[in-house]
Parts: sequence; C-alpha cells; structure tokens
Amino acid sequence: MNLHRPKTGCKNEKAVESYVTLLKREEKEGLTAWIKNAKVKAEAKLKKYGIPQQKVKEVLESKGLAHLSSKLS
Repeated sequence: MNLHRPKTGCKNEKAVESYVTLLKREEKEGLTAWIKNAKVKAEAKLKKYGIPQQKVKEVLESKGLAHLSSKLS
C-alpha cells in the first residue's frame, strides 16, 4: 500500500503563473539581466512540460493582462 502523497501537485499551473509573474515584472522594471535569464529558464520549463503559448495567452486574458501577450516569445 502506497501512503505517499502525490508530489507533482500543480506543477503545470505554477509554471504558467511564474511566467506570467515574470512578464508583469518585465513590464514594471524593464528587461533586466535577471529577468532575461529567468525568462529563458521559465520558457524551457514550459517547453519541457509541453505547455503551448496559447495556454499562456488564455491565462493572461483571464487575468485581464492581454496587453502582455505581445511580450511572449
């Protein structure tokens, strides 16, 4: 009997949320070196999990941040 809890949790949702947070910070602070490196890692994570850019756009629109969709790469 396996009594361990599931370890993946909300991994896909958190990956999208972290990318959206980076886009908001980029809009506020500009493209700093830290944000540039973090976006590369976040985009790699989205690609690894198979999350399409369309899904990120849908999340942006649902949060009322459709203007940030132009910053998607």
